[in-house]
Amino acid sequence: DILKMAANAMPDHKIKYAMGLGKPEEIVQCVEMGYSLFDCVIPTREARHQRLYVFADGCATPEGVRRPDGKFYKYHYAMDDKHARDGGPIDPTCGCELCRNHSRAYLHHLFKVNDPQAMHLATAHNLYFYGKVMKLLHHE
Repeated sequence: DILKMAANAMPDHKIKYAMGLGKPEEIVQCVEMGYSLFDCVIPTREARHQRLYVFADGCATPEGVRRPDGKFYKYHYAMDDKHARDGGPIDPTCGCELCRNHSRAYLHHLFKVNDPQAMHLATAHNLYFYGKVMKLLHHE
């Protein structure tokens, strides 16, 4: 794998940058290879398509994000009809603005009426998720 070869060829004290990849499981694999800097559009693109990341049950831990099968997260589909009247947060364990202050029903409504705030909140949530993954990988 090219990423592994490149990581092995670089000195350990140098910052390793992986561009253009970014699914959560790819980030985990790259961190394990020594990469620490990433550039991708996936959190924003997924938010634009009403898909939000949430941790699978019991996986919001340093061990959980390192599951060998990579299945430490799942998608929350904001436009599913079942969320239209759901007063709960997207993820009750998440500390982002969306999960602390708004319900699944509210986000569903914002997307339904094409309110730009939907994209803002969904993107902020996905970025918060990515930040949490990085913290868990570094045991912070």
